[in-house]
Amino acid sequence: MIDSIWTITQLVSYIKNKLTFDNNLRTVKVQGELGNFSSYKGSGHWYFTLKDNGSSIRCAMFKGYNNAVGFIPKDGDSVIVTGSVNVYENRGELQLIVSDMQLSGQGNFYIQFERTRKKLEPLGYFDESRKKPIPAYPEQISVVTGANTAALQDIRITIARRWPHVVLKEVYAIVQGKEAVESVVSALRQADSLGSDILILARGGGSVDDLWCFNDENIAKAIYECKTPVITGIGHEIDITIADLVADLRAATPTAAATAATPDYHEVQDNITNYVSLMHTSLENRINNIYQTLDYYNVKLAGYGKTVDQISMKLSSMKNIISLSLDKNISTYSEMINNRLSQMNGSMMKMVTEQQGNLVREKTMLKNTVERFYENQSYRYANLITSLDNLSPLKTMQRGYAISAQNGKVIKSVDEIEMNEDMSVRYVDGIIDVKPLRRVKHG
Repeated sequence: MIDSIWTITQLVSYIKNKLTFDNNLRTVKVQGELGNFSSYKGSGHWYFTLKDNGSSIRCAMFKGYNNAVGFIPKDGDSVIVTGSVNVYENRGELQLIVSDMQLSGQGNFYIQFERTRKKLEPLGYFDESRKKPIPAYPEQISVVTGANTAALQDIRITIARRWPHVVLKEVYAIVQGKEAVESVVSALRQADSLGSDILILARGGGSVDDLWCFNDENIAKAIYECKTPVITGIGHEIDITIADLVADLRAATPTAAATAATPDYHEVQDNITNYVSLMHTSLENRINNIYQTLDYYNVKLAGYGKTVDQISMKLSSMKNIISLSLDKNISTYSEMINNRLSQMNGSMMKMVTEQQGNLVREKTMLKNTVERFYENQSYRYANLITSLDNLSPLKTMQRGYAISAQNGKVIKSVDEIEMNEDMSVRYVDGIIDVKPLRRVKHG
């Protein structure tokens, strides 16, 4: 063999056969940096160089394989490729025929993240319309996180400071590694069954790989199916996982999640104090308005009372005048008739007698009409007086209330009182004069 002279083709073919049938080279994973990347529009094949600090190798990735790559490669990308070692006989070049390509490091995580997101998005996992509102004043909160972790301690301290009366239910889970997905899913379902107002899913900071379990679609599905509103606090502010996108509310950190789940106790106390003050002021204003209304009707009632008395006196006077006038007229007519009776014959006396009877009947009818009119008017004004009396401040004063006045002005607030100045206090049965010495204001 040493004395044999090979052609170039024979040598390259021999090397190619050796490489082709070497099981160690049939399927290899190689990591390196892309260079000289080109894509041929006609065939759709990719050609590039994969290199590291010491060497480089030519690579080819044919259309049937590169269609499955989830990103557009570019020079400088750090990738992990899977393929087989081969020799390109026309140029005698060693090359790698690539069947799969992924970004290495965080770049590959991003590709997987996007694949999961695009898979879940059409299912409605991220829809804002399905997200549940977070209760403003929770009575019980469930927390799913690692046992004895800094994240759990931060949540405990934050909730105890902000909303100390809340009941905290802790459900522990493995939040990193191969067992994390199954453990978190189980913990979420257990926490959701506790009847809490809010569920917090939390994990402290870490690398992308440490937090990767929270991008698993099984955890996303468990959050999606929770009946309890879910707040996530995973990693640091820059870390966003699929779990964050599915949750009803995403917080940047575990501490931020505890803050988002609870109101500030001191702020709530201040708000209650302000509300009570506003209610007291509103009630005081309403009472003052009522006093003003009572004063108004008191003046009106006094006026109505005088008017009713005047009308009653006029009606009585009218009745007496009408009665006296009728009696006087009837007596006058009677005298005139009697004086003339002696001068009339029998036929005329009969007619006069009938006329006299008619006058008597008219007198009776007129007196009855006046009496009915008087009775109706008296009944009407008696009802009016009763209605006005029911509205009178005197009725209120009979229950122990009094009306105070100073310098001719009704007092509605202690702020209006002039110290050491005479003032009057009116009770239902009389008035007393007093002189205020001290002002004490309530509320």
